[in-house]
Amino acid sequence: MTRAQASRFAIDLSPLRGSREFRYIFVARTVSIFGIGMILVAVPLQVYDMTGSTFAVGTAAVAVGAAVFVGTLFGGVLADRFDRRVVISIARSVAGVAFALLAVNAFVPTPQLWAIYVCGVIDGLAGGVSSTALMAVIPSLLPKAKMAAAGALMTVMADLGTVASPALGGLIIASSSVGVAYTVAALSAVVTTYCIARLPSLPPPVRNTENPLRSVAGGFSYAAHDPVVGGTLLVGFCAMMLTGWNVLLPAFAREVLDAGPALTGLLYSAPAIGALAGSLTSGWTGTTRRSGLIVFASSIVAAAGLAGVGAAPLFLVAFLGLVAHGFGRVIGDILRYAIIQTQTPEEYRGRMAGVWGAQISTGVAVGALVAGVVGSLVGPQAAFLVYGLAGVVVLGLLAVVLRGLRTHAGHQPEVQVAAESG
Repeated sequence: MTRAQASRFAIDLSPLRGSREFRYIFVARTVSIFGIGMILVAVPLQVYDMTGSTFAVGTAAVAVGAAVFVGTLFGGVLADRFDRRVVISIARSVAGVAFALLAVNAFVPTPQLWAIYVCGVIDGLAGGVSSTALMAVIPSLLPKAKMAAAGALMTVMADLGTVASPALGGLIIASSSVGVAYTVAALSAVVTTYCIARLPSLPPPVRNTENPLRSVAGGFSYAAHDPVVGGTLLVGFCAMMLTGWNVLLPAFAREVLDAGPALTGLLYSAPAIGALAGSLTSGWTGTTRRSGLIVFASSIVAAAGLAGVGAAPLFLVAFLGLVAHGFGRVIGDILRYAIIQTQTPEEYRGRMAGVWGAQISTGVAVGALVAGVVGSLVGPQAAFLVYGLAGVVVLGLLAVVLRGLRTHAGHQPEVQVAAESG
């Protein structure tokens, strides 16, 4: 492979080199992910230490998840109504205050359980609002041709942060306390807010003044009537349902592979390895002329990888199947992100970011439920096979039905289009 061919596949770093504002966004998002990782470890550990109840831990997770869902939807409304820089700055400041209050609560002699729930809900709302507004901002900072590159950069950092930040949080808690972890999270919110404050004013071009509920409904209505955007979100929902594999893995590792904690940990890391490989070789996604077709193909690869896990009771087969799942998932994520960002009109961008976040959180929750039900009915090995094959079939049918998305070529640079038309 020549150097030119290799550079075509290498992850495109030009958004970081070419846009000062995107660099601030990237740093803010990265620091925020690591701060949130502290919370993801600290809150469950503290709640369990205080109550000894997995039910209490579960209800805390549900409360935060519901708050994120609500914040995501209404964050889109706010992003289409007010200056997006201000929306993100206020949301991250509120999250920082909630983190600080969690730290104070952890350091007092008798921490209060209700305070953890309240602060968790506030953080969930703020996180939903800020992530949605942040997604709506990026097309204002980069040309359309760089949306896939931006998506790849955001994805690779999110995947790395998802793996590394909980581990770092665990180390901090083990060496000090949950209060210190909360303090680190609060400091991360300060850094994030500073980075966002360095951006220029980013008002929506057309201020939406509808009733908030009607505005949310308007976002869903737009998606339903646009064959490319709506199809992308529907495929994304199905792809997110495939993330329920982690519900099956503990039983599969123990009962089918007779694997101990070390090998089970490797299986959990396998999708992240595949996703990292996909992100680092995603340079071609910004120039492909078959982005819609590849969205389907990559999602089918992700589903087939899960089916492969259940095909044979062998560790290597399961590991490679999960690597393939992670690779297919991340390529689909990058291209779907680029399609949504390039096809959505500016006046709907905040609400589409909200719908994007909603389909992710809803798909993950439904997928976990479906995987758990299938696993309880047929056992973990057969569940992987059924779960993956069902995904292949559903996505294949959608590829036939959703012609608008299947034939979507993706954004082409204006110079190239002009040359071809002339």
